[in-house]
Amino acid sequence: MRCPFCKTSTFRRVVAGEHEIDRCTACGALWLDYGEIRELAEGKLPPVTEGDTPPSLPEIPSAEKPGAVLSRLRREAASLVCPRCAAALTAIDFQMTGIHVFRCSSCEGILAPKTSAAGISGRFRFLREHGAKYAALGETLARKEKRRMESRYGPAAPPAGMPVPLPVVVPLADDAPPVRLFPIATIILIGLAAALYCLGQFRGSQLTLPGGITGLPSGTGLDGVPKASFLIAPFLQHGLLPLAMGSLFLFILGDNVEDRMGSIGYFLFYLFCGICAGAAHVIWGKVGGTPALTSSGAVAGVLGAYLVFFPDVSIRMYGMGRILTLPAYLFGCAWVVATFFLAWRTGPLTGILFPSALSLAGDLAGFGSGVAGAVILRMFEDAGSPRGQE
Repeated sequence: MRCPFCKTSTFRRVVAGEHEIDRCTACGALWLDYGEIRELAEGKLPPVTEGDTPPSLPEIPSAEKPGAVLSRLRREAASLVCPRCAAALTAIDFQMTGIHVFRCSSCEGILAPKTSAAGISGRFRFLREHGAKYAALGETLARKEKRRMESRYGPAAPPAGMPVPLPVVVPLADDAPPVRLFPIATIILIGLAAALYCLGQFRGSQLTLPGGITGLPSGTGLDGVPKASFLIAPFLQHGLLPLAMGSLFLFILGDNVEDRMGSIGYFLFYLFCGICAGAAHVIWGKVGGTPALTSSGAVAGVLGAYLVFFPDVSIRMYGMGRILTLPAYLFGCAWVVATFFLAWRTGPLTGILFPSALSLAGDLAGFGSGVAGAVILRMFEDAGSPRGQE
C-alpha cells in the first residue's frame, strides 16, 4: 500500500498480538484496519525506535485551540486518501483524548501519524500497568458495599426465572380522536421501511447509504458526508426490533399527526426531522461513535409533534417490563428519560436492539425539530381561525 503522507509504497507488515499492522518505514505512520486500534492502545505494537524519521506533518502550536486544531487537520485531510480503499479521510479526536488521527469514511480504518501513535500508546499505558490493581480494588469495595447493604436490608436475590425487561418505551394504543382521512403517508413510511429491510435480508447484506457507508458517521462534521445520505437514512433500518418499534410509533401516533398536517406535509415533516437528527449526529455526536441511521430521530420528531397537538390524550405504553396508561406528556417524559438512559447502553442486547444507534444529540434534535414544527403549524392555525382574526 502507498503511505498517504509519503506518497510511496513504504508500508510494511508489523506483528501486533494476533494481528499484522501496516507501518510506514519512512515516516513511522500506522495504518490500522477496523478494530486494530485496540492493539495500539493495549501496547501490543513494537515500540517506536528513536531512529525513525518523524512524520511529514506540521507541528501543532501549543496555543492553538483544540477545535481549531481539528478544523485545520480536516482541511489537510482533503489531500489524503485511504491506502486501503482510496476513499476520503477525515481528522478526528481519538476518544476525546486530544490526540488526532485520520479515519476512512468508508472502511473505517485509521491512519495514525507517528506522533499520534506514540501518544495513544502512552495515554493508555497507565491503564495497562495499573488496570488489574484498580479492578481488584473495585471488586473489593463492591463486595464490602454488598455485605453492608445485605446486613441492613437483607439479601436482594431476584426470584428465579424473573424475566429481564426490554429497555424500550413504545406506545401500544391511544385515545386520540378518530382520524378524518386514511393515513396513506403513515402506511407508506411503514411499508417502505419494511420493504427496504426485507430487501437487505434477501440480499444477505445490509443496504448502504450513498458513498458505500453503513450509516452517518458520529461527530465527524458535515465535510465528506454525502448529502444524499441525509435524505435516505430516515427510511432505513438495520434491525428487526428497531423496525417494529418505529412502526408502532408511526402506527399509533403518526396517523393523528398526519391527519393534522395532511399526507404530503406529514411525509415532508418526517423527512425534515430525520435530516435534522442526522445533521446533529454528525456534528455533535460522540467522535468515534457508532455510524447510525436516522429513522429513530424522524420518529422522535413525530412524537414531538404529537405531544404538541395532543398533550392530554391517554397513551397505553410498554416501558421497562410494565404496561401503563399515561397522559401523552408523561409518555413523552418517559421516552426522554429512556433516551438518556439508552445513550450509554451496554450489554448483550445492544447489538440486537440498537445495531445502528443514533447518538443522544441526534435523537433530541429529531424530537426538538418535531416540537418546533408542530408549534409553528399551530401558530398558523390559530392565526387563521376566526378567533385569531378578531
